[in-house]
Amino acid sequence: MSQARVSTNFALIKAEWSNPTDVLTILSVIGGDIVQSAIAQLCSSPPYFFTPVAFSFGWVAYAFSAILCAIGSRRLAPDPDCPCTLIDVSTGHARDVKSWPLSRLVRDYEFPGETPRGLTVTFYETSPNKRCGVPDCDWVYYSGFIVIMLQLAVAIIPGALFGNWMIIIVTANGLLLVQVQAALPQWQKELWSARHIQETQTEVVCLTKGNGGAYVMVIKSKGVRDAELRLADLASGREVTSRTTVPLTFLLAIFWLIHLFCMTGVVNNSWYSLLIGALGMLQNAIASGARRKPGALGFHLKQVHEVHNNKVFDALKEAEEVERKVGVVLTDIFFPGGLRHDEEVWKRERIAENATKK
Repeated sequence: MSQARVSTNFALIKAEWSNPTDVLTILSVIGGDIVQSAIAQLCSSPPYFFTPVAFSFGWVAYAFSAILCAIGSRRLAPDPDCPCTLIDVSTGHARDVKSWPLSRLVRDYEFPGETPRGLTVTFYETSPNKRCGVPDCDWVYYSGFIVIMLQLAVAIIPGALFGNWMIIIVTANGLLLVQVQAALPQWQKELWSARHIQETQTEVVCLTKGNGGAYVMVIKSKGVRDAELRLADLASGREVTSRTTVPLTFLLAIFWLIHLFCMTGVVNNSWYSLLIGALGMLQNAIASGARRKPGALGFHLKQVHEVHNNKVFDALKEAEEVERKVGVVLTDIFFPGGLRHDEEVWKRERIAENATKK
């Protein structure tokens, strides 16, 4: 390789490190799945007109994948990332959970200490003072707000020092597009599509990862002023469509493409743009994967009892004493191959006893 060619390559590398515009273009089309999960985590948090998801590199890629979702599956929310099952205690019917918030509720369950042997059954009651589907603001919510403010502060620096105000303009436009994308009405409807429990009714459901799982969450919901949703409905992941979703996702994709062109046109002080995008990508990644309390997910629960036993069947027998029918319906989940004779006798006796108490 000639010395002139080496000098040319070195000059190109030096120029790229001085103003990494090509890197910005490449980064702008990756990470769309992270953005989608971050929106699902935070779009329901109050106030509804603000979603604390930062502008990052992955938004251009997500904007175009959102078109495919809106046209094909007709769903904006990602598929649940924690396989689990919901069992309606009143009917014994089990169904796979297709709801993002419910799957995250099961995923984020935490034992007080190390994971114990056997089975733990934790009983909860829903709070009558807070509406299901309205999450509490936690550190994930506030960290998103802080990162957005930090991005704007970084974007102002090149304008104040060098008179380059294009970076703050591009950043502000990106943040505006983020808010519009996350404010699509289908997000809220899709994540919380379920009937309300009537005031005179009570719903008891079990949530578990299934046979081999270390814990079961038993949630008892009472109908109070249409504040509680039917978790059995929520688990089914009902298809919710809106006439405005498809045209709005098309329009937003066009705006994101224009935004990408504007970003590539900023050839000076590109390191500031790179830092802004990196901060946003970090916040998106943390928001999409962070473990959160039930209240921050939109489920306002109060723990009322906990049962644990190193032997699974004994744990189910104890759970049956706490809440009628719970232990019985869970035997089919944890013992799909059948029970021993004495266990089967206990189950039949409990079924007969429960039938007389209707």
